[in-house]
Amino acid sequence: MTSTKSKNTTPAALMRLLLDQRLVRSAKAASDGSWLVRRTVGGPKVVLESPVEAMDYGLGVLLDAKLELEATAA
Repeated sequence: MTSTKSKNTTPAALMRLLLDQRLVRSAKAASDGSWLVRRTVGGPKVVLESPVEAMDYGLGVLLDAKLELEATAA
């Protein structure tokens, strides 16, 4: 069995997770590896200029969601 890795698959998977969990409203990838993300309907569009920046942003969104869940459970 062989596998191939395409460029920037990890940020794409993370953005797909955020979209599926409705933690971001939109996330669009550009051909250069950058992302355009909007967290809420009326919120600002955020330009993430590299895959590393996209991962950092996505993990921050997940952390915010975790902290919010913990606060409501307490």
